[in-house]
Amino acid sequence: MWKSSRFWLILAVILFVPGLFFLPFSPIRFGGYFLCGLGVCCAVQGWMGWLGRCHRCAHVLAQVGRVLFTLFCVSFVCIQGLIISGEHADPEADEAQYVLVLGAHILQDRPSDALIERLKTADTFLDEHPDAIAILCGGQGTNEPMPESHMMRQYMVDTLGTDPDRLLIEDKSRNTIQNIANAKALYPLEESRCAVISSDFHLARARKLMEQAGLDPYGVPAPVPNLPLAAASHMREYCSTLGLILTGRYF
Repeated sequence: MWKSSRFWLILAVILFVPGLFFLPFSPIRFGGYFLCGLGVCCAVQGWMGWLGRCHRCAHVLAQVGRVLFTLFCVSFVCIQGLIISGEHADPEADEAQYVLVLGAHILQDRPSDALIERLKTADTFLDEHPDAIAILCGGQGTNEPMPESHMMRQYMVDTLGTDPDRLLIEDKSRNTIQNIANAKALYPLEESRCAVISSDFHLARARKLMEQAGLDPYGVPAPVPNLPLAAASHMREYCSTLGLILTGRYF
């Protein structure tokens, strides 16, 4: 029994330590909360396993905890498979007249690193497809100095040298569903071939939401700038994708 409890406590530390590392950084803070929460659950599981030696109720709770953790592991592996399988470009995106560039967190004086990669990808796409128009999507978060789409446009024009006449704005949305819905309401996307640009980990869900909105589900992936950000983002994307699956909106 002690060996089982020790396993859960070691696993709790393995999850909790990187979770604490993620917490100070707002773009990946959710991933930190997720890892810390898992760490706490594993610690409680280990404690219940230890108490289970002399308390039947604790023993039953420990057994339930093992089942729940197994279900979590299975769902995590399956959903990560969905996420990773979507990290590719669709050849059909080359024919897009409009490309939605999904927003992400911005800092006080510049876009976040993940958003910069999306903007670089969008700039390259526009260079390679001279007839395409980019729709920059993103409203203003509670801790952001301006709407994300405004800073996105500013960065693309001032830093990347993108032609401002090829950049449209959607600046009221607060999440991916609103990004797509608002852009669809503002611009003639249903009558045109369109695609979406987002970080590679986000692309599978973005495609599905584009499809549900009646738009072309074609994607162009932007790389994630570093491994910690990628790890935390995959944790967050697991939760978002699981939410779509549980509400019946993914399949």
